[in-house]
This record gives sequence, structure tokens and C-alpha cells, in this order.
Amino acid sequence: MIFNSANKTALHFLCLLVFIAFSASAAFADCLNKRVPDNDPLHMLVLGDSVMWGQGLREEEKFSSRVKCWLEEKLNRSVSVHVEAHSGAVISGAPAARLEFVTSDGEVNNSSPTINEQLDHAIGFYQNSHTSPALILMNGCINDVGVKNLLSASTPLESLRAQAQKSCGDDMQLLLQRAKNSFPQSQVLVTSYYPIVSLLTDDNAFLRLLVKKLNSQGPEARRMTDKEMRQRLIAISAEWYKTSTASLLDAVRKTNAAGNGGTPTPQVEFIEIQFGPEHVFAAPDSLLWNFMFASTNASGFAKIVVLLSFGTAAYKANDHVRESRIKSCEQTYKKPKGIKEEKQKKQAREDLFLICRYASLGHPNQMGALIYTEAIKGRLLQLIDKAGWKRNNESRLTLN
Repeated sequence: MIFNSANKTALHFLCLLVFIAFSASAAFADCLNKRVPDNDPLHMLVLGDSVMWGQGLREEEKFSSRVKCWLEEKLNRSVSVHVEAHSGAVISGAPAARLEFVTSDGEVNNSSPTINEQLDHAIGFYQNSHTSPALILMNGCINDVGVKNLLSASTPLESLRAQAQKSCGDDMQLLLQRAKNSFPQSQVLVTSYYPIVSLLTDDNAFLRLLVKKLNSQGPEARRMTDKEMRQRLIAISAEWYKTSTASLLDAVRKTNAAGNGGTPTPQVEFIEIQFGPEHVFAAPDSLLWNFMFASTNASGFAKIVVLLSFGTAAYKANDHVRESRIKSCEQTYKKPKGIKEEKQKKQAREDLFLICRYASLGHPNQMGALIYTEAIKGRLLQLIDKAGWKRNNESRLTLN
């Protein structure tokens, strides 16, 4: 996607409206006190990875929760949400490649259950309750491409492009086809991703230190200057955003081309979330979680002083659930008792713990989640009447 001046102006206006709503509501999606009939709920299913899960956000701040509250107000009926999404989920994976670590906390990065398995679980859930989701919010493919590849300055653009086309295109299409066949009356909304860094990402000593640490294991990256490494990461981010967006859109188009099950609108819709260069990680108007001290206006030197003074505590993420996530990470990736741990396995376990500890970094913060919410609401406004979700006082709805 080309982020032109018209798109940029529109997004600035949207951000202004969101900021006003954010200030007025203290950023909480509180619909607990809304009195809506609950005898005929609309069912909503949430599938995907950490972005769809709402990494780092309190439950009421997540865009899935906000969409629920908004729908209840618009439809005058309760909305029942079933969430299978969790951090670290891949679209599919071989059983032999599964991690030995198990958790029930969606904040903890774990490739399993895969999104295909999430769909399997959802099918069983709705069969047991004799219901079906009217709306499915879904995403997927960034973990299949590999976050490490997106943060490694030595990742070849050609390799990244090919992997994104396969994961966000071919693999996602197969998943969407399964979802469509499993729930033929459901409307499926697929959200895009966003660029991670840009030319407007802060270039201070604090973040340069982080980038070097992330790229310390690659021989090619170690030979790069700070400037070269920064340019490479910006190019990788731009390629990721461009290719993932195009591939997801293509997957949606091909899924709909296979037939829409007799529904009056395409069963699967693509929603592009338009984050500009100023909204990426550590940018001036970032919509993503950052480090606590990196998100201040202190100079690069001041941040280094903070780092030297407080050590790794300076690297705390600024999300709202970091403390509870860290406890879950410690529990999930704790040292096994009564077993002599091999050096390689120990290193892998400790690496997973560190990834888990800082898992919120680069994910939509409160404002970012609001942008997702508004984009989804904009599409739902066009779907509500056509889909027949509004409560009809004269006849019972046939779609649950």
C-alpha cells in the first residue's frame, strides 16, 4: 500500500477523533452496565495471534472487547465473545516442532495451539453449545514469517518476500477456506498488520544498543555500521508491510472467489489498518508499546545513564499487564526440577523467557487498539443491516 497524503490526512483526522474519545472515556471499553437483552446473543469468535489477542492490553482495552460493546449498543442485543487467539500463534505447524512448554495465559508467546487448531477448538465449542458465530475476527502469518527475521538486519528481502507470500497468502487462504466451510453463515473480518519501524523511528543510543543486541549473532549484521543496520531494518519493515498486506488481500479475494455460500455480501472481508511512518515503534506518535524509559523525551545520553543505573529494569515494557505476564513467563519457562538441563536447551528456554518478558513491544497500545476498533467498526456499519444482525421484534433471527 502507498501511504499517500490523502490517506495520511484522513488518518490524522481519525487519530484526533480517537484521541477525543480516548480522553473522554479514559480508554476503557466499559459495557458492563449496559442493559441489553441476553436471551438471543450474537456470537463473535476471535482467532489469531498476539495482535488479535491484544498483547499488553487490559481486557477492556482490547479491540475485540471494544467491538463487542459497540455492537451491543448498535444491535440492542448481547454479544457473546469466544476467544481462541493467543500470543505467538502460527497458522500451522508440525507436531514434532511443538514446544514442551504449556500455558493457559494468552500473553505468553507459544506457537501452539496453532490458528488451525484454534479453529478446530472453536468448531467443537459451537457444536457443543448448538450455536454458530455470526462474526469472526481473524488474523495470522507474522509468526510464520518469523519476528526474528523482521528484526534481523541480515534478512534478505527476497527471502522475506517469498515467506510472506506463502504464509500470508497461500497458508492464510487455506485457513480462511476452512473457516468459511466450517461456519458458512459467518462474516469473517481479516485485519492487516503494520510497518514495525520507519525513518521516523527514534535513533538514540538506547535503541541502537537494543538493535545491536538483537543482531549480535549474525556475522553479516555485525559488520554493518549503525546507519547501515538502521537502513536495512527500515527496508525489511517496509517490505513486510507491503507484501503481507498484498498477500492477505489476495488470500481474501481467492477465498471469496470460491463462492460466498449464498450470502448477499462477500463472506470474508479484508481490513487494512493504516499506520503511518510516525506511528511505528519508537516514532514521535507511536501507536505501539515501547520501553518505559525509551518512551520518554529524555535524550539518548540520559537513557544510557538510566540503563547504567537501573540495569535491565530500564528495559521494562510500558504496557499495562507486564507484571502479570512476567509471572506467567516465569512459571511457563521455569527450570525443570529433577532433570539435568543440557546447555543448548537451557539457552533456548532462557531465550523464550526473555521474548515472553518483552512480548508487548511493537504491539498496538491503547491508541493503536482504538485505531483497529474504528477500522473494524467502519466495515461493520456496512454489514450490520445486510447480515440481518439487528434484533427484529416481529420475528426471531435465524442467524446466531
